[in-house]
Amino acid sequence: MVFEDSMQIAERRLIDGATLEELKEAARDLRALAPDSVLAELVEARIAEIEVPARSEGDSEPTNEGA
Repeated sequence: MVFEDSMQIAERRLIDGATLEELKEAARDLRALAPDSVLAELVEARIAEIEVPARSEGDSEPTNEGA
C-alpha cells in the first residue's frame, strides 16, 4: 500500500515544471508514508539544487592581486 501511495504522489507532483512548494509538499508526503523513502531523498536533493544559488563563472572569490 505504501508503494502504491508513493507512486501516486510521484505521478501527481514529480513532473517537469513542478514548483518548489509542490516538491516540498511531495517530499513531506513521501516521508509521512515511508520515513526511509529513497524517492523522498531524490526529491529533497532536487529541492537543494533549486535552493542553492548556482555560481556563475564571473562570481569568483575576490583576490588580493596588487596588494
